[in-house]
Amino acid sequence: IKTTTKKIGTAVVSLAVIVGSVGKFAPHLFLSLPFPLSIILWTSTGHDMPPCFMNDAWKVDEIDTWTKDGDLIVATGAKSGTTWMLYCTHQIRTKGADLDDELFPDVMITTPWPDLRQSRAGNWAEQKDRYNTTILPDGRPMKDLWDHPSYPFRIFKSHYAPPELPVRKKGGKKIKYMAMARNGIDVAASMTTFYSSHTDTFRNLWGGELFVCLWEGRESQ
Repeated sequence: IKTTTKKIGTAVVSLAVIVGSVGKFAPHLFLSLPFPLSIILWTSTGHDMPPCFMNDAWKVDEIDTWTKDGDLIVATGAKSGTTWMLYCTHQIRTKGADLDDELFPDVMITTPWPDLRQSRAGNWAEQKDRYNTTILPDGRPMKDLWDHPSYPFRIFKSHYAPPELPVRKKGGKKIKYMAMARNGIDVAASMTTFYSSHTDTFRNLWGGELFVCLWEGRESQ
């Protein structure tokens, strides 16, 4: 019995070390596993929900490395008119761009979303670099669209709220935050349609059950 107990204990410790190591150095591997094991291992090793979100860009010791005075963060709840408000604020800074606005080919390009992890193994350092170095298919640098010289301020999207967003941070860049909310019933109705539009391939990319991930992520805020 003692020998069996010892073997079991050794196996448990070994498994814990393996899981902990993967969680520290390659947590994206958990997302390849079946749901709910994928999410259990992801969260139990200290990673935020949903897996497709990350708050690294908003860390107190990071935010001043890429923002500048006057930047606007449109911080909204999920399915609460985010894209609409991003375009409204873009219209304000361009003083009413027409339908042929060449500076707004895509909301993700002109008003970047630092929260969104762009691949399973993606991290903020890589994405920050791509924002500044990516060349679009038409030959234009992506940076020219979100950081155009004519803009009186730059616009970024976030679904985070305090404390993830350091709104009370003292010193550093002078950033403005725009908060938005929406009637909960309307959010639920919009979320249902939103979730239904995702393919199984996309859901499986982030651990299997994106709907659960998104709602847990919002509730944590």
